[in-house]
Amino acid sequence: MRKRHPHISPTLDLIAKKIFSLPDVTAKFIQEVLDLSIRSVEILEGNQIHEQGFLGDFPFETSVDVRAKLDTGLEVIIEIQVMKQEYFVNRFYYYLANQLIENVRKKRKKGKTHQMYEDLVPVYGIAILEKSIFPDEASPVNVYEVRHAIHGGPLLSNSKGNQRHNLLRLAFLELDKYNESRGTQVSDPLQQWLEFFGNHPFSHQPDQVIEQAESLLIPSNWTKEEKDMIDERIRLRENWNMCMETLLKETKEEAGKIALEQGLEQGRMQGLEQGREEATLRIAQELLANGFSTEDVQQYTYLSEEQIE
Repeated sequence: MRKRHPHISPTLDLIAKKIFSLPDVTAKFIQEVLDLSIRSVEILEGNQIHEQGFLGDFPFETSVDVRAKLDTGLEVIIEIQVMKQEYFVNRFYYYLANQLIENVRKKRKKGKTHQMYEDLVPVYGIAILEKSIFPDEASPVNVYEVRHAIHGGPLLSNSKGNQRHNLLRLAFLELDKYNESRGTQVSDPLQQWLEFFGNHPFSHQPDQVIEQAESLLIPSNWTKEEKDMIDERIRLRENWNMCMETLLKETKEEAGKIALEQGLEQGRMQGLEQGREEATLRIAQELLANGFSTEDVQQYTYLSEEQIE
């Protein structure tokens, strides 16, 4: 696939934070993906551009989380996931529920216990995924919400001011499913977002808001500090990807070799385990050679300090 930007990706955490720091871009993205009427949006957290440790179990597991508040009071969490994670939906749902509980906790601390439920508004979520997680869904954009099992009517929350919202709404953009040449059937606005975050060439002239976001991917528009941080993050991500490819390849080769020699189910299991251990040790050596600290290697490979040394 020809990339619109060969050396930078819109899903890189530092770039994504810049993109979603723009209220107009964030509002339009939420409006078109979740089909909501929005006049304004406030970025509550997640748009700060700074160095930070990796928060997941592995580096680059999650690129960025952005929390935005709409003029209706609704909150939306946007998460970008660059690695395929088996239990991502579970974790994402927990993340939204946890934010809902945190909002209630804040009201209780302010002594507004009588308003806890009256002021409670739903927290929606949008996940931008580089790797698809719904193999049975052909569409690259899938939106889920709470509805009646028989007649399909929405389950609405009662909020202050007579505003009623669906209790939960989740949207998933699976970037690797989009293929413009195969005629992927999505609306024009969603097609632009898929092409933008998927780093595809635009199939038609992007609108003004997309162009505003696109300008943030041009290196000449970065500060020196941003350029240094982005260059370093790109280097680490490329090294990690190469290490993971080596790990998978060597694990499969070693497991197949041992299983072939022994020809037994036990041999296949032992081969997988031994191959995984040996490949992980090799990966640890490569990570150290590429500038990762011993502590980072321990976190990413689950090896002890003695095994690494």
